[in-house]
Amino acid sequence: MINLKKLFRRKKGQGALEYLFMVAAALIIIFVVVRYITGAGQEATGQIDLTILQNKAELAKSSMEARGWNLDSYTLVTIKKNENKFEIDSNGDNTADITVSYAKSDYKDDINQLTEADYQGKTIKELYDMCSAGDVGACKIMAALGGS
Repeated sequence: MINLKKLFRRKKGQGALEYLFMVAAALIIIFVVVRYITGAGQEATGQIDLTILQNKAELAKSSMEARGWNLDSYTLVTIKKNENKFEIDSNGDNTADITVSYAKSDYKDDINQLTEADYQGKTIKELYDMCSAGDVGACKIMAALGGS
């Protein structure tokens, strides 16, 4: 007959080893949860930054409309990065007749890093629409045009 007492007898240190594995599993679970929460927090921060830029673009749009600018006809001709200026065409002949400085803008350095071809020839309305769609560069240009 089988001796049950002998069959279920634990060896020395087996309980400590099981306890160690439970602690390790708990630490891994905690690490995974913290990592997930941190990643979600960073994503939310990026979304907040975009929302702030979109709000500044909205203010810039309102400011330009208050100055009497027709946003559908005003076109960004060039970004003169070496002079920190935008050249804008207001009458549709593709020649710059308005110059706006962005030298004091919070986004001066960011604007100087942009690829000009992505924004050149766009109307102010198109830039605003690009910003609303999530284009951070267009938002920074709009904010700079509005004086931010």
